[in-house]
Amino acid sequence: MKLIIMGDLHYPGELVDADDAMEEARDLFYGQYLEEFLAVEADYHISIGDLTHAGAASEFEFIMNHVKRSLQGGRFLYVLGNHDTHSCSKDNIEVLTGQQRYLVIEEEEAVLLLLDTSRETPEDWSGMIDREQLDWLRVQMNKYGEKPLFVFAHHPIYDTTARSTESMMSLDPTMDLLSILNEHQGPGIFFNGHNHVQSMVQSGRWYFVQIAAVPDIPTAIIVDLHDQHISIGKIHLNAVPYQELAAIFAKGMYDYDPRPDAEGDQSIKHMNLSLSFLKKEEVSP
Repeated sequence: MKLIIMGDLHYPGELVDADDAMEEARDLFYGQYLEEFLAVEADYHISIGDLTHAGAASEFEFIMNHVKRSLQGGRFLYVLGNHDTHSCSKDNIEVLTGQQRYLVIEEEEAVLLLLDTSRETPEDWSGMIDREQLDWLRVQMNKYGEKPLFVFAHHPIYDTTARSTESMMSLDPTMDLLSILNEHQGPGIFFNGHNHVQSMVQSGRWYFVQIAAVPDIPTAIIVDLHDQHISIGKIHLNAVPYQELAAIFAKGMYDYDPRPDAEGDQSIKHMNLSLSFLKKEEVSP
């Protein structure tokens, strides 16, 4: 099974004080990035949230039109980010995209679990999970035995990846999500965005992988699961000079500050991880 994951895309339907050059740079950047990302052969193409910048219906329509036109196979999935709910209700977003706000997909090799950690209050950009979803999540943690579990959420768990102890840069710290995840018996990888800095940490059986924003680092993460081996790597997309284009239009994105530290420290700069695992019954006595 192969996955390709994008960081916070932040597609902006409108730019502040825009001129023709800014709009042309934006259109070329996002059009080419989506086309290149969706053309990669994978079972699932996944957005880690903040797919849109203002959460406008027109922004979601732009994205979904590209998905319909450019997806070469597999399935497109997303989790909701705090920017995605600025303008549309979650119910409306489900109608626009045809996807439930949280869901689970069980494959032979692994389980994919997508969470909704977004609020519908733009002034609070921290993450939360409602009671109904938490109850559902607890059930999921006890259903899949030792299968690898890939969890996707926009917000990191507090005090895991880079910047996750800063104000509003994680899930609500009073929510002990890690204790719920630890009920799963097998290995797990928790993918998130939100903080715009690459980061990878381990806690027990869980790895936490944080992906930088696309305008800062126009790459994608490849996850390959084969014969009880999981590999995670970063691929650079190069259809156009993405970073040069981003430098032109990003200054017109309200409430968006490019992060010079988006690559993370040297230990994470190349974003690669290789894991092997055995089921208990296969371990020699």
